[in-house]
Amino acid sequence: MKKLLLLLLMIPMLGHSKEIFINDQGISVEYFKPSVSCLYNKEAYEGYLNTCLILPNFETCAQTKYEMYVCGDNNKAKQLEDKSN
Repeated sequence: MKKLLLLLLMIPMLGHSKEIFINDQGISVEYFKPSVSCLYNKEAYEGYLNTCLILPNFETCAQTKYEMYVCGDNNKAKQLEDKSN
């Protein structure tokens, strides 16, 4: 029972690992890997992250854009899935 509880406590931490993004100007930004409702693609997500860096809540902005434009488009999600295989 203790092992199961420990495993359940670790799962959220595994999903929220830190990533480092370096934009075109060489600025390094540390962010948490997003929990998106569809396939996660680092390159695509960081593209949206780059457009949101000027906003105070840039991670939420990037995740929202990613979900709207990538997850909402079945063809785009399929392309990313094929690319990751």
